[in-house]
Amino acid sequence: LHSPVGRAGKKMMMHRRLLLLASLSCSLVSAFSSSSPQQQHLPNYLPNNPDDVVRQAATSITNAYDCGVYLQTIRLPLSQAIYGNKEEGFVADRAIGWQGGPMETYRYLSPMVNNLLPRIRTANNTAGLNIKVSEQILLDFDGSSLQTSEHPAGALYDIQALLQPNTDGYYIKTIQAIEEQFCNTKKADKPNRLFLLVNPAWRDKSSFGIFGAQKAQELILDRYETTYALDQFIVRGRQISLLKCWSSDWGLYAVVNNGGDGKDKSMPAELITSYATRPEYKDIDAALKGVVSK
Repeated sequence: LHSPVGRAGKKMMMHRRLLLLASLSCSLVSAFSSSSPQQQHLPNYLPNNPDDVVRQAATSITNAYDCGVYLQTIRLPLSQAIYGNKEEGFVADRAIGWQGGPMETYRYLSPMVNNLLPRIRTANNTAGLNIKVSEQILLDFDGSSLQTSEHPAGALYDIQALLQPNTDGYYIKTIQAIEEQFCNTKKADKPNRLFLLVNPAWRDKSSFGIFGAQKAQELILDRYETTYALDQFIVRGRQISLLKCWSSDWGLYAVVNNGGDGKDKSMPAELITSYATRPEYKDIDAALKGVVSK
C-alpha cells in the first residue's frame, strides 16, 4: 500500500526532482567548461541602458538559482551617468553611482528591483497571470526595504530582496529572520526559496569592524554568492566598469580610444581583462597602464 500524498507534497517532490536534474546539469556544464576555461570565464556584454541591466541581471540570477544558489548578493548601478551619452555633471562623472545619501539611492534602486523580480524565472508556468511585487519600507533613513514577488504558480516560487542593508546589527537579525521564516535553507522538510541582498553597504568583513567581522563572514560573506554586479568608477581619469555575471569572472571594461581621454561616451567600452575575484584598485590601475594611452 502506498501512503497518500497531497498536491502540496507532490509539488514538493517534483520540485526536488527538478532541482536534482538542474544540479546534475550544472555539474556537467562545469565539468565541460573546465576543459575550455576561456569560454567559461568570458564576461558577458556590458549593458548600455537600465533595461539591459535588468535583463542581464535576471538571466544571471536565474542561472544561479537553477544551479541551487538560493542566497545571492547582487549590485546594481545607481546612476544614469554609466550609460552612453548621459551626463550628470562633475560629481557623477567622477564618482559614478553617487546621487546623495541612501534615501536618494533608494529612489533610483527601488523601481529597478521592482522591474527585476518578475523577470527572474523560478518557475516556467505563470498560467498567464502576472507576478505581483510588493514592498515594505524598513528604515527610511537607511533607504532600506524588503521587496517580495508572489508567483502565480505558488509560494514555493516567491522571491524576497533586501535593499541596501548595512552593517548595523538590525540587518544581521533581519537577514537571520528572513532565512528562518522565508528561505528555510537549513530545514530538509521545507523547500529553499530565493533571497537576494541588493546593494549591501559592505565589501568584505573589514566593513563590520573587529567585533562583527567573524560573524558577518560566517553568516553572510561565506554564504551569499555574488551572482551579478556592475560597478563604475574613475581610474586614471577614465570611466571604468567592473561586470560580474554568474558564473563568469569579473570583467574590466574601459573606453580605449588611443589619443583620447576616455570620456567620449559614443565610443563602446572594451573588455580589458578579467579576474577570478573582484580586483583591487592597484590591479585595475596596472591593467590600464598597459593598454590606455596617457
